[in-house]
Amino acid sequence: MDSNIYIYGAGNKEQRFRLWFDPTLDFHTYTVTPSSRTVSFYVDGIPIRQFNNLESRGVPYPKDQQMQIQCSLWEASDWATRGGHIKIDWSLAPFTASYRNFNVRASTWSRSSSCSNQPSSHKSWLTETLGR
Repeated sequence: MDSNIYIYGAGNKEQRFRLWFDPTLDFHTYTVTPSSRTVSFYVDGIPIRQFNNLESRGVPYPKDQQMQIQCSLWEASDWATRGGHIKIDWSLAPFTASYRNFNVRASTWSRSSSCSNQPSSHKSWLTETLGR
C-alpha cells in the first residue's frame, strides 16, 4: 500500500507500507484524519503513517486548500514491485477495486475556526498525534 500527500499540486511525499494482511481477501477500513498539526493514516484503526506540520522547517503543509481523497488501482510495477522485478500478470485483467460503506465526515473550514460547524467537544481529534 502506498500513500502520498499532494500540497498545491506537488506530491513527492510518498510512503510505502507492507500490510500485515492480504487486502484482496476482505474489506478493510482506511482512515485519513487531518488536523492543523498532522495528517494521520490508519488501517483498521491501526495508525500506519503520520505526516507532521513542519512548515517552520520549510516543508509545505495542506492547511488552507480543499482536501481530496483518491483511492485507485494503478500500474506501478517499475517501482512498487521490488524495483520492477515482479511484473503484472495482465492475463488476470480487468483489475477492479470495490468500496463499501464509503463514509466521509468533514467540516467547513474558515480562517477564524478550523471546524466552525461542530461543537467544541467534538474537536479533540484536532490535536491528536500518533504515540511513540
